[in-house]
Amino acid sequence: MHAMSDVRSAGGGVRLPPKGGSHLGSSCRRFVASAFRRKTVASGFRRKTVASGFSRKIALAVFVFGAVPLSAHELAARAAYEWEFEPLVVVPLAITAVLYVAGVARLWRKAGAGKGISWWAAASFAAGWITLAAALVSPIAWLSGILFSVHMTQHTLLMLVAAPLVTFGHPLLAWMWALDAAPRERVAHAFRGPAIVGAWHALTAPLAVFLIQSAALWVWHVPSLYEAALRNDAIHALEHLCFVLAGSLFWWAMVHGRYGRAGYGLGVLYVFLTAVHSSALGALATIAPSVWYPEYARQAAAWHVDALADQQLAGLLMWVPAGVIFIVFGLALTAAWLGEAERRVRFGITDTASRGFPIVLLALALCASSCGGSVVREAETLTGGSVERGRSAIGKYGCAACHTIPGIEGATATVGPPLNNIAVRGILGGHLPNTPDNMVKWIQHPQAVDPKNVMPDLGITDQEARNISAYLYTLR
Repeated sequence: MHAMSDVRSAGGGVRLPPKGGSHLGSSCRRFVASAFRRKTVASGFRRKTVASGFSRKIALAVFVFGAVPLSAHELAARAAYEWEFEPLVVVPLAITAVLYVAGVARLWRKAGAGKGISWWAAASFAAGWITLAAALVSPIAWLSGILFSVHMTQHTLLMLVAAPLVTFGHPLLAWMWALDAAPRERVAHAFRGPAIVGAWHALTAPLAVFLIQSAALWVWHVPSLYEAALRNDAIHALEHLCFVLAGSLFWWAMVHGRYGRAGYGLGVLYVFLTAVHSSALGALATIAPSVWYPEYARQAAAWHVDALADQQLAGLLMWVPAGVIFIVFGLALTAAWLGEAERRVRFGITDTASRGFPIVLLALALCASSCGGSVVREAETLTGGSVERGRSAIGKYGCAACHTIPGIEGATATVGPPLNNIAVRGILGGHLPNTPDNMVKWIQHPQAVDPKNVMPDLGITDQEARNISAYLYTLR
């Protein structure tokens, strides 16, 4: 750690610069003047004044660097040594990383490397985690208490870089797999309760996540709360937790929400609205005639920084770079939305024969019902599986942790789509025609069918997949 101490005053928590820092002032000006001394050179009947080239360069360097207060230079130099290892930050970061690595390792041992959670998803989580660590532990964290512009950079990293990257890495799935089978089932059962499922369903609605993200951003920039976070480490940690959770919830709902890829069009709208209100906050900070937060005014006075200029830079960072990030995400969602629409049209036109299969199933079911036949026997004939063994396999592989499945105790989750009446649906997984063979393929190798979906490959055997299919084809 650097030898210079970080002194906080009782009234405002100002991080004082080291003693001895001063302006170069008049000595700098005298040096510049002497460097540009007049030299008389004979040139016919004329006299011209020139400056030594070397002296001019030296003078320019001294003028540029000397015009900035010495303490500001030492602020930059000191920041390189200031790493903040707050337990409220470091411990959660370590726990999330260890659980993610353990979960991915166990899942890949079961299903194969890159299955369930792809290599790209794992890399996304790693990049997001590194971004979190950079924002919360590196010198960025220390400088954020002195410069509003750095603090705004930190918030942008948390909400617009780390949050989506971590979310795209499917951390909840990995953390569940970090548990042994029995605890994993107990946790999944607890989270399948009606209260939690209802709360999750309400929180992940597009309008809800938009309002939550907006509230987190604007409320925490209210001067009283912002100042409290600057002075109290616990409140500061809570602020950052709110930003990360709100950002993660927002991006999860936009990409993996209840409407799937068909809902990306709605996602584009909410990303645009979020960009508008975020940019509005940045614009207000940029054009404000006075400093919003007295704490930064005190820090500016201590470190000889222009507080208003720093605030204007912070506003521009939120206004322009953050706006660009929103535009990139919006364009990506638009492209995915158009691709999904094209895929739906394509399958709707070319799969006429396959599209009729659920109608055949429904007709067979009605016939079996009217003739006194068995729906179970019909499903087993179609799939070559056992309905009862399929029921057991659904419990074994934890399908109820993500889906609502009629007839399966506690299967009321809404992470994935509900499987009610799946036997008479035309499409599986958004674009796969509903046939027994495709059902088996989807259950065994969902990542091969659609690498972008979050359903993992669990190493289900062909016969187990047929058993599960047999049970699902009873859901008419």
